[in-house]
Amino acid sequence: MLENTLKDMLINVTSFAVCDIRRGWPLQTPSLGTVSLHYILRGKGSMIDQNHHRTLLNTGSLVICPPDYSLTIDEVAGEPFGINHCTPAHSPHGIRSHTDTTLPGVLILCGLLEVDSLTGGSPFDRLHTPLYFENSNADIQHLFHQLFQELALSTLGATAMLEALMKQCFILLLRELHANAPEHPWLLTLEAPELHNAIEAMTQSRNQRLNIDQLAERCGYLRRSQFSTAFKTNFGDDPDTYRKKLSFTGHGN
Repeated sequence: MLENTLKDMLINVTSFAVCDIRRGWPLQTPSLGTVSLHYILRGKGSMIDQNHHRTLLNTGSLVICPPDYSLTIDEVAGEPFGINHCTPAHSPHGIRSHTDTTLPGVLILCGLLEVDSLTGGSPFDRLHTPLYFENSNADIQHLFHQLFQELALSTLGATAMLEALMKQCFILLLRELHANAPEHPWLLTLEAPELHNAIEAMTQSRNQRLNIDQLAERCGYLRRSQFSTAFKTNFGDDPDTYRKKLSFTGHGN
């Protein structure tokens, strides 16, 4: 199933920007309604998600943010950035840059993407929390620097090239996630979308756990035996055993 998802994935690049973040002038992303990514080209920052969880970001770190999710990213190494004084600009357009390049900063490649598949729906519709990759591998870093160069050049076919590079990035990222965290809830729902509601319920708070009959009902199964068989066929364990594994690995908290 995951192989078909990758093969049929369609990516439309709606917007890309390079953001220079200084301490005290954070990047704050509202709920954007589409998938966004944030790749650290340079510097060290701190990300706070809408659940108030803080994650340190270094050069090479990547965050893929689900639709309708907000983030705040600030710089953590330098002094608070400010402009000591402002003088009238004398350029033809009245524009002057006051950025002090001697201060530490975080250079972030940010993008808004529309991701869909030929089988219908986006594979990110079931992603509820950001995907975080620390110091992505060399191939992924190379692709993001190619993206940065394409943005800087803005030559013929730039949009098509950006979309092609982004699909390569996503495939490499999913390979990495599948290799290092094969039981990640989001990957599980991609592998067996018909069992999505059960996986989602299993990864919620332990105080809201459902029994097998309730899980089967959420997935549209009339019999718990049919649900358990389908679950074991897809994931190799019965629902109870798998839930224990998720709790042990930290996905059930």
